[in-house]
Amino acid sequence: MTILGIETSGRIAGVALVRDVEVVDERTFESRMTLNQRLAPEIVALLGESPREADLDGIAVGIGPGSFTGVRMGVAVAKALAHGLDLPLAGVSAPEAIVAGLRADPGTGVCVLQKARADELYATTLVVEADGIGRECEPTRVLTLPRALRTAEELLGAPPTLFAGDAVEELAQQLRAVFADAEFAAQEPSHSTAGQIARIAHARPQRLDAENAFALTPRYVRVSQAERQFGVDLGLRG
Repeated sequence: MTILGIETSGRIAGVALVRDVEVVDERTFESRMTLNQRLAPEIVALLGESPREADLDGIAVGIGPGSFTGVRMGVAVAKALAHGLDLPLAGVSAPEAIVAGLRADPGTGVCVLQKARADELYATTLVVEADGIGRECEPTRVLTLPRALRTAEELLGAPPTLFAGDAVEELAQQLRAVFADAEFAAQEPSHSTAGQIARIAHARPQRLDAENAFALTPRYVRVSQAERQFGVDLGLRG
Protein backbone atom coordinates (compact mmCIF):
# COMPACT_ATOMS: atom_id res chain seq x y z
CA MET A 1 0.00 0.00 0.00
CA THR A 2 1.31 3.45 -0.94
CA ILE A 3 0.14 6.55 0.94
CA LEU A 4 0.82 10.23 0.26
CA GLY A 5 1.15 12.21 3.49
CA ILE A 6 0.64 15.98 3.74
CA GLU A 7 1.32 18.02 6.88
CA THR A 8 0.97 21.82 6.96
CA SER A 9 -0.13 22.61 10.52
CA GLY A 10 3.22 23.86 11.81
CA ARG A 11 6.13 26.10 10.93
CA ILE A 12 7.75 23.21 9.07
CA ALA A 13 5.50 21.66 6.46
CA GLY A 14 6.11 18.43 4.61
CA VAL A 15 4.97 15.85 2.10
CA ALA A 16 5.93 12.18 2.23
CA LEU A 17 5.45 8.92 0.44
CA VAL A 18 4.99 5.79 2.55
CA ARG A 19 5.09 2.38 0.93
CA ASP A 20 4.60 -0.80 2.95
CA VAL A 21 5.11 1.06 6.26
CA GLU A 22 8.46 2.59 5.24
CA VAL A 23 8.90 6.26 4.40
CA VAL A 24 10.47 6.08 0.94
CA ASP A 25 10.69 9.84 0.38
CA GLU A 26 9.93 12.89 2.52
CA ARG A 27 10.36 16.58 1.80
CA THR A 28 10.16 19.32 4.43
CA PHE A 29 10.10 23.07 3.94
CA GLU A 30 9.36 26.31 5.77
CA SER A 31 5.67 27.03 5.52
CA ARG A 32 5.38 30.54 6.88
CA MET A 33 4.26 33.03 4.20
CA THR A 34 5.23 30.70 1.32
CA LEU A 35 3.03 27.64 1.80
CA ASN A 36 0.72 28.56 -1.05
CA GLN A 37 3.76 28.74 -3.34
CA ARG A 38 5.56 25.64 -2.08
CA LEU A 39 2.96 22.97 -1.35
CA ALA A 40 1.80 22.01 -4.86
CA PRO A 41 5.33 22.05 -6.38
CA GLU A 42 6.63 19.87 -3.54
CA ILE A 43 3.87 17.33 -4.19
CA VAL A 44 4.72 17.35 -7.90
CA ALA A 45 8.42 16.87 -7.07
CA LEU A 46 7.50 13.92 -4.86
CA LEU A 47 4.99 12.21 -7.18
CA GLY A 48 6.07 13.40 -10.62
CA GLU A 49 4.11 15.37 -13.19
CA SER A 50 1.40 12.69 -13.34
CA PRO A 51 0.20 11.77 -9.82
CA ARG A 52 -1.77 8.84 -11.23
CA GLU A 53 1.49 7.14 -12.18
CA ALA A 54 2.58 7.16 -8.53
CA ASP A 55 0.07 4.33 -7.99
CA LEU A 56 -1.26 5.76 -4.75
CA ASP A 57 -3.69 3.79 -2.59
CA GLY A 58 -4.70 6.75 -0.46
CA ILE A 59 -3.87 10.16 0.98
CA ALA A 60 -3.42 11.21 4.60
CA VAL A 61 -3.41 14.82 5.79
CA GLY A 62 -2.75 16.59 9.06
CA ILE A 63 -5.91 18.22 10.41
CA GLY A 64 -4.28 20.23 13.20
CA PRO A 65 -4.35 21.86 15.61
CA GLY A 66 -1.89 24.47 14.47
CA SER A 67 -1.74 27.32 12.02
CA PHE A 68 -5.29 28.14 10.93
CA THR A 69 -4.28 29.02 7.37
CA GLY A 70 -1.77 26.18 7.14
CA VAL A 71 -4.20 23.49 8.24
CA ARG A 72 -6.92 24.84 5.97
CA MET A 73 -4.60 24.86 2.95
CA GLY A 74 -3.27 21.36 3.54
CA VAL A 75 -6.73 19.88 4.00
CA ALA A 76 -8.07 21.69 0.93
CA VAL A 77 -5.24 20.39 -1.28
CA ALA A 78 -5.60 16.85 0.09
CA LYS A 79 -9.36 16.86 -0.53
CA ALA A 80 -8.89 18.16 -4.06
CA LEU A 81 -6.31 15.48 -4.83
CA ALA A 82 -8.43 12.73 -3.30
CA HIS A 83 -11.43 13.82 -5.33
CA GLY A 84 -9.48 14.27 -8.57
CA LEU A 85 -7.64 10.95 -8.27
CA ASP A 86 -10.64 9.09 -6.82
CA LEU A 87 -8.67 8.05 -3.74
CA PRO A 88 -9.69 7.52 -0.11
CA LEU A 89 -8.53 10.16 2.37
CA ALA A 90 -7.68 10.03 6.08
CA GLY A 91 -7.36 12.92 8.51
CA VAL A 92 -4.75 12.58 11.27
CA SER A 93 -4.33 14.97 14.18
CA ALA A 94 -0.97 16.51 15.03
CA PRO A 95 -0.94 14.92 18.54
CA GLU A 96 -1.53 11.47 17.03
CA ALA A 97 1.39 11.97 14.67
CA ILE A 98 3.66 13.24 17.44
CA VAL A 99 2.89 10.22 19.63
CA ALA A 100 3.42 7.83 16.70
CA GLY A 101 6.94 9.19 16.39
CA LEU A 102 7.76 8.45 20.04
CA ARG A 103 7.70 4.65 19.77
CA ALA A 104 6.40 4.51 23.34
CA ASP A 105 5.27 1.31 25.02
CA PRO A 106 1.58 0.36 24.81
CA GLY A 107 -0.39 1.74 27.74
CA THR A 108 1.83 4.81 28.13
CA GLY A 109 -0.11 7.94 29.04
CA VAL A 110 1.14 10.90 27.02
CA CYS A 111 0.32 14.59 27.40
CA VAL A 112 1.04 16.50 24.19
CA LEU A 113 1.54 20.23 24.71
CA GLN A 114 1.76 22.45 21.63
CA LYS A 115 2.29 26.19 21.55
CA ALA A 116 -0.86 28.25 21.06
CA ARG A 117 -1.00 31.93 22.02
CA ALA A 118 0.10 33.90 25.07
CA ASP A 119 -0.02 31.62 28.13
CA GLU A 120 -2.24 29.00 26.50
CA LEU A 121 -1.46 25.61 25.02
CA TYR A 122 -3.04 23.09 22.72
CA ALA A 123 -3.34 20.21 25.18
CA THR A 124 -4.14 16.63 24.20
CA THR A 125 -4.03 13.52 26.39
CA LEU A 126 -3.47 10.17 24.71
CA VAL A 127 -2.89 6.53 25.60
CA VAL A 128 -0.54 4.52 23.38
CA GLU A 129 -2.23 1.46 21.91
CA ALA A 130 -0.71 -1.87 20.85
CA ASP A 131 0.27 -0.62 17.38
CA GLY A 132 2.07 2.43 18.79
CA ILE A 133 -0.64 4.89 17.79
CA GLY A 134 -2.10 7.13 20.46
CA ARG A 135 -5.79 7.07 21.32
CA GLU A 136 -7.01 10.55 22.24
CA CYS A 137 -8.85 10.59 25.57
CA GLU A 138 -10.73 13.68 24.39
CA PRO A 139 -10.29 16.18 21.55
CA THR A 140 -7.59 18.84 21.83
CA ARG A 141 -8.42 21.80 24.05
CA VAL A 142 -6.82 25.22 24.50
CA LEU A 143 -5.81 25.45 28.15
CA THR A 144 -3.39 27.12 30.54
CA LEU A 145 -0.58 24.88 31.76
CA PRO A 146 -2.07 24.25 35.25
CA ARG A 147 -5.43 23.33 33.74
CA ALA A 148 -3.78 21.14 31.09
CA LEU A 149 -1.92 19.16 33.75
CA ARG A 150 -5.00 18.70 35.91
CA THR A 151 -7.02 17.60 32.90
CA ALA A 152 -4.39 15.09 31.78
CA GLU A 153 -4.25 13.51 35.24
CA GLU A 154 -8.05 13.37 35.46
CA LEU A 155 -8.38 11.73 32.04
CA LEU A 156 -5.67 9.15 32.69
CA GLY A 157 -6.54 8.50 36.33
CA ALA A 158 -2.82 8.95 37.05
CA PRO A 159 -0.04 11.40 36.19
CA PRO A 160 1.11 11.30 32.54
CA THR A 161 4.16 9.11 32.01
CA LEU A 162 5.48 11.13 29.10
CA PHE A 163 5.23 14.72 27.83
CA ALA A 164 5.74 15.61 24.19
CA GLY A 165 5.19 18.52 21.82
CA ASP A 166 6.92 21.76 20.88
CA ALA A 167 6.06 23.50 24.18
CA VAL A 168 7.62 20.89 26.46
CA GLU A 169 11.25 21.97 26.30
CA GLU A 170 10.57 25.47 27.63
CA LEU A 171 8.09 24.19 30.21
CA ALA A 172 10.27 21.36 31.52
CA GLN A 173 11.03 23.00 34.87
CA GLN A 174 7.36 23.77 35.56
CA LEU A 175 6.30 20.28 34.52
CA ARG A 176 8.92 18.70 36.76
CA ALA A 177 7.67 20.81 39.70
CA VAL A 178 4.22 19.22 39.37
CA PHE A 179 5.17 15.70 38.23
CA ALA A 180 8.66 14.96 39.56
CA ASP A 181 8.88 11.61 37.74
CA ALA A 182 7.71 12.87 34.40
CA GLU A 183 9.70 11.96 31.30
CA PHE A 184 10.13 14.25 28.32
CA ALA A 185 10.26 13.10 24.73
CA ALA A 186 13.35 13.91 22.74
CA GLN A 187 13.17 17.19 20.84
CA GLU A 188 13.11 15.46 17.44
CA PRO A 189 9.44 14.28 17.54
CA SER A 190 8.22 17.60 19.00
CA HIS A 191 6.16 18.30 15.88
CA SER A 192 4.12 16.14 13.54
CA THR A 193 5.51 15.12 10.16
CA ALA A 194 4.00 14.04 6.88
CA GLY A 195 5.74 10.68 7.20
CA GLN A 196 4.16 9.97 10.59
CA ILE A 197 0.75 11.00 9.28
CA ALA A 198 1.03 8.69 6.26
CA ARG A 199 2.24 5.80 8.43
CA ILE A 200 -0.80 6.10 10.69
CA ALA A 201 -3.11 5.86 7.69
CA HIS A 202 -1.10 2.88 6.44
CA ALA A 203 -1.35 1.14 9.82
CA ARG A 204 -5.07 1.86 10.08
CA PRO A 205 -6.45 1.63 6.55
CA GLN A 206 -10.02 1.67 7.88
CA ARG A 207 -9.56 5.39 8.38
CA LEU A 208 -9.13 5.92 4.65
CA ASP A 209 -12.53 6.89 3.30
CA ALA A 210 -13.53 8.20 -0.12
CA GLU A 211 -16.23 10.35 1.50
CA ASN A 212 -13.55 12.38 3.25
CA ALA A 213 -12.80 14.09 -0.06
CA PHE A 214 -15.99 16.01 0.70
CA ALA A 215 -16.56 15.60 4.44
CA LEU A 216 -13.15 15.97 6.13
CA THR A 217 -12.84 19.07 8.31
CA PRO A 218 -9.76 20.61 9.98
CA ARG A 219 -9.36 20.62 13.73
CA TYR A 220 -9.81 24.32 14.46
CA VAL A 221 -9.52 24.61 18.24
CA ARG A 222 -9.26 28.39 18.45
CA VAL A 223 -11.37 30.96 16.65
CA SER A 224 -9.87 32.44 13.50
CA GLN A 225 -8.43 35.97 13.37
CA ALA A 226 -11.44 37.13 11.35
CA GLU A 227 -13.84 35.76 13.97
CA ARG A 228 -11.88 37.48 16.75
CA GLN A 229 -11.68 40.75 14.84
CA PHE A 230 -15.34 40.96 13.88
CA GLY A 231 -16.89 39.12 16.83
CA VAL A 232 -18.60 36.44 14.74
CA ASP A 233 -18.74 32.66 14.92
CA LEU A 234 -18.43 31.01 11.50
CA GLY A 235 -19.02 27.54 12.95
CA LEU A 236 -15.58 26.33 11.88
CA ARG A 237 -14.88 24.32 15.03
CA GLY A 238 -17.62 21.75 14.54
